Amino acid sequence: MPRKFCAICGKDIDDNTPHFGMCLECYLEEHPLFELDKLFHINVCLDCGRYSKKENWFDNTSGDIDEAIKDALQRFLLKSVNKGNLIEFEIELNENSFNYSNKDLLVSLDVKIMGWLKENQSIFYEEEVAVRIDYELCKNCTNLRGGMYFLSILQIRVSNPLNFDIIDTIIDEIYAYVEKKFQKDDRQYISKLVEHKNGVDLLLSTNELMNYIVSYLRSKYYFELKRTKKLVGRDKQKGRNLYRLKNLIRLLPFKKNDTVIINDDIYHVESISKNKVILRDHLDNRLIKNFTYFFNEKMNIKLRDDN
Repeated sequence: MPRKFCAICGKDIDDNTPHFGMCLECYLEEHPLFELDKLFHINVCLDCGRYSKKENWFDNTSGDIDEAIKDALQRFLLKSVNKGNLIEFEIELNENSFNYSNKDLLVSLDVKIMGWLKENQSIFYEEEVAVRIDYELCKNCTNLRGGMYFLSILQIRVSNPLNFDIIDTIIDEIYAYVEKKFQKDDRQYISKLVEHKNGVDLLLSTNELMNYIVSYLRSKYYFELKRTKKLVGRDKQKGRNLYRLKNLIRLLPFKKNDTVIINDDIYHVESISKNKVILRDHLDNRLIKNFTYFFNEKMNIKLRDDN
């Protein structure tokens, strides 16, 4: 039986070698499992640790620079050479190559990227890639440092400035609520509070936060809500228009079981639903009114002092 040998190195091979007349080692040299760019650049946010390749920023949940590098390599470099998800990759950072700036920021390093064919672990390849890191602020952290960015406005109003105590209570509750949201997602914050004659405006970082706050307040208070929106730009990353929402909350000037005087007539507040109030007059007549009824500027509504 004639002897079979590798056409490249001359090593003996058998009939089970499916590598076109080459041993496995020579075959992999001639046909590498993947090919990568030798230089890789990423941007990392100085404040939050998010990373980007161009203008879109991605979360780094651990906040660790090593994890940001590995996540970026997987997302921007390895994903393109592993379209069929046939290769299993492992990334190894060469700590001896770490180069730091005078501010002790990691600015360059070498990484070893190893890959195995999932169907056949003997099909293996590795490459070294030089990584360069630039530091800047992501859009969110730039807005946070500036302190004036907002995408939505929450207006909270009372019908009488004498009822400002309830505004103070609500604001304290909102700030405590938003602080918890911010700890989980630093894109959710209050940019500014602006005082007005009959209430306050809260300038909020996202429309999402606006909806969170409104839902939270609905669980505790009764109010009329009016919504408006204005087109202010476009989110290139998500491919959709950006709107600045404005929500006006007008708090009812009473609560259940209060006695109120409306244009000199006395009523008992029997119940309050999502958008209606049930009243009883002194003759025990039942009246049902929408919330809007109580915000008529021509009406004089006040609580009776002997409640």
